[in-house]
Amino acid sequence: MRWLWVFLAAISGALAGATLLQDPGYVMVRAGDLVFESSIAAAVLSLLLVAIAAFFLSFVVRRTLQSLGLLGKWRVARQQSKTIGGWRRAVLAAAAGDWSTAARAVDGISIEPDRQLDRALITARHLVQNDDPQSLNALVDQISAEHPHLLTELQVSIARWQIEAGAVTEAFDRLSNLPPSTQWAGLYAWSCVSLHRWKALAAHWQQVEKYGVLKSEVFRPQMIMFRAGKAMADSVVGHPGGKANWQAGLKGLPKQWRADANTLDLWATFLVQAGREVQARELVLHALAKSWQPVLIRRLGLLCTIKPLATAVEQATELLRKHPQDTELLLAVARLLRADNRPNEARRHLMSAGNRLRSDPPTSEEAEELRQLVAGELGQLALLNAGDVASLSAH
Repeated sequence: MRWLWVFLAAISGALAGATLLQDPGYVMVRAGDLVFESSIAAAVLSLLLVAIAAFFLSFVVRRTLQSLGLLGKWRVARQQSKTIGGWRRAVLAAAAGDWSTAARAVDGISIEPDRQLDRALITARHLVQNDDPQSLNALVDQISAEHPHLLTELQVSIARWQIEAGAVTEAFDRLSNLPPSTQWAGLYAWSCVSLHRWKALAAHWQQVEKYGVLKSEVFRPQMIMFRAGKAMADSVVGHPGGKANWQAGLKGLPKQWRADANTLDLWATFLVQAGREVQARELVLHALAKSWQPVLIRRLGLLCTIKPLATAVEQATELLRKHPQDTELLLAVARLLRADNRPNEARRHLMSAGNRLRSDPPTSEEAEELRQLVAGELGQLALLNAGDVASLSAH
């Protein structure tokens, strides 16, 4: 193919030369008062000589610089400048959460051995954010082949980002093949809780304690989730037939966590999601009988979809006798009464809560939120009453 192009170029040159011999034409160049005029052939020849001279001069300059070592130093300095600039752009983009720009900044620049992991992490973060599993797997394979000592740390980081992005199943599968460590133990427990795999969490909990996950600052934000998940796992495992034993879960919790409202509230959420609202209601009432916790009071009012509710209403009313001015409890009891088909009693409690809220100045967002919740419950009761009236009119 190369010789074909040479042959075609020779033919074209011959034809052009023949044409110029028959009609040479001319070229005129004017620069101010200077005028240069020549034939086309002479102009082409002049340009060719200038190009040859320029090439020869550059060749001599390069050889001279190489002999003095200046060209190599310039190339190294230029490469360093490009690398430093690329890393600076990558760091700024990563700090702003723009992982796409960060990945482009580190792509194509020279990477030192001690920064191979940094580039892989930036690229992986971008691929997880863009939900590109095919490219992510290709990156993992590349690191496995070229830098196997970096693979575990990369995989652990990818698993954390996948969990945070909601791709928990992929993270769970990725973690299943990694060597044990504190990061691995915590992330595996996190994925078990997120996927509600309580048996897997119960079997894994020994690793959580062995590698000090509960003492690690890295997992401090997930501590409540771990405790609530462990309690849920203890409630479910070992109790066939789908009946959770919340007493077993509570017994397994450390004492300082048994009265923690946020832990118990999340645990109740897990119970409801597993279809065990009655057990969640029993857990919340048990906790409220021991300590007054507004978070659990609101949760109690939401546990009203499964009947019978008579026992729950009775226990909540008993709490109300001890705290008659508590607006959260008034709202919770009203919700239970409405779900138990006792609208008149529910309305009476909601009106008491509304009067109590009107007498107090709006000092916080929580108070305003409570006002809106009470108004919403009154609205639902009004709709139920309108529906009952319409039903009677139809009959």
